[in-house]
Amino acid sequence: MDSQSTLTLVGLSHRTAPVAVRERYVVNQADLTPCLKALLEIEGVREAFVLSTCNRTEVLVVGPRGVDVATQVKAQIFRNLAPEHSYSYENVPAVIHTLRVASGLDSMIVGESEVLAQIKRGFDSAEAARSLGTTLRALVQQALRVGKRVRSETEVGQGTLSVARVAIDLAQRAFGKLHDEAALIIGAGETGVLTARHLKAEGIGSLAFANRTLERARLVAADFDADAHGLEQLSDLIRGVDLVIACVEGQSAVLDATVFDRRAISRRDKPLLVIDLSMPRAVAADVAKISANVLVYDLDDLARVVQENEQGRQRAVHAADTILVGELHKFLSLRTYASFSPAIAVMRERFEKTREEALDAIAGARTDPREVQLAHELTRKLLDVALDQLKESARRTSSEDALAREYQRFVEGR
Repeated sequence: MDSQSTLTLVGLSHRTAPVAVRERYVVNQADLTPCLKALLEIEGVREAFVLSTCNRTEVLVVGPRGVDVATQVKAQIFRNLAPEHSYSYENVPAVIHTLRVASGLDSMIVGESEVLAQIKRGFDSAEAARSLGTTLRALVQQALRVGKRVRSETEVGQGTLSVARVAIDLAQRAFGKLHDEAALIIGAGETGVLTARHLKAEGIGSLAFANRTLERARLVAADFDADAHGLEQLSDLIRGVDLVIACVEGQSAVLDATVFDRRAISRRDKPLLVIDLSMPRAVAADVAKISANVLVYDLDDLARVVQENEQGRQRAVHAADTILVGELHKFLSLRTYASFSPAIAVMRERFEKTREEALDAIAGARTDPREVQLAHELTRKLLDVALDQLKESARRTSSEDALAREYQRFVEGR
């Protein structure tokens, strides 16, 4: 950020919008590059970054100061989104929010680590699309470092760390131990694999994968001693399982009421638990209406489960907040110092010119090598003193105490 630019963040998340709204604004990996290019076409926007996960879609842009970029971003990416479902921040609050997201403090599950990998994928995509400049590249890289530091230096990352883990906890509430249960995972992507790991760790009785691409299902299933099937077999598969977890990436509903055998469900002596971890949702709304014997949970339902288990984390969150204030101060100081680059270049040129003029005036054509060396060393030391003063000036641009107060106001005002 410099005096002529504004850093703007616009987004929606589980804090502001239900899953039915969030799923309409998901930016799939295949659409990420066109989305970034569309953002760069907004007048004045020089840099752009997009983060889209199951619980948030956020856009970061750098544009000209004094221009309402947020409104243009909303029109481009969040068209027809109700105001109460979105948020926007500029400059310091935008940096604070970004660091909190990377640290897992703004996640549905405090401390979850998946968001770091998602930010890294977004960073790689933005680099490939050439949509990052000095400000956003520095901010995203700093956010990744801060996220790792918070997890290594505090207890924020301990305990349940992902929606996949919460889904398994929910299944254990319904069935107790899972040794006698049969599970079906729909989808063989990253979330599906993570879910399978948790199920295996809990001793699931049997496990199967169903995926749009059978070859991918077979590849993943081989690692878990599980069966693999195509989506066309869903009806037969569901008859024989107790737990269905949908982890479909970037598709509309693949599981609706027509897939279920109502008579078989009515004869069951225990519920059929269906958990949808997909964004957009993979389980159609009519599934929940089939029978009282079918229990359907989506990401919003899991959020309520998480809230019940959040006691005791405040001390760890406070420690993370302290780290973030320090990192915020460091980032802003470095960006301020970077804005001095043109002045530093001029200063360096003047120092060198003055040195050469002094040498010519004193020694003329009979310059002694030792005198030249001493003159160069003196110039370097004087320049170092001047640069140290600039660094100190950058560091004092915003005091850490003032930033701590602004950080606290931000957290309390969300």
